[in-house]
Amino acid sequence: MRLEITVDGKMYTLDVASNKPLSLILQEDLNIKSVNAHCRGNACGLCAVFLEGQPVLSCMVPAFELQAQGEGRPVNVITFDALSDERGFRDIRKAYDIFSVEPCEDCKASRTIMYEYLIRTGESNRDTIKEEMSIIKCNCLSHEDDAKIIFKAMELRRKKNARKS
Repeated sequence: MRLEITVDGKMYTLDVASNKPLSLILQEDLNIKSVNAHCRGNACGLCAVFLEGQPVLSCMVPAFELQAQGEGRPVNVITFDALSDERGFRDIRKAYDIFSVEPCEDCKASRTIMYEYLIRTGESNRDTIKEEMSIIKCNCLSHEDDAKIIFKAMELRRKKNARKS
């Protein structure tokens, strides 16, 4: 099937099998390295991306679903590669440094995608954060670490935005 997709701001037209998952499209067809190659469609949480602004496990989204979601226009996918180039990532990076904790290389991209989503939505309920972060099956950080990083990055971003206005 023919798929039009925008990934990290670049438009692509691809010929892919209709059941090919987004994770493999990103890895094999577009050579995106931040989507974890260890993910094999087991919903481990290692392949999170933003799809139309919402975090999804890319291994769970087949090409035909991308096409349907686009409703005749290219769907928009943002990977960790693009997110790590954004200014907002500096707040998360700084929170990692402040607490001297950082996700392992296997889950760093997905965990950071989820952190960014929760920061953007302003989520402050620890139980909700724990529930949202539970899609990532890696145990390198605790739920308490996740919450600390999110809250600190939110605080840093608020302060930065207050200085701008």
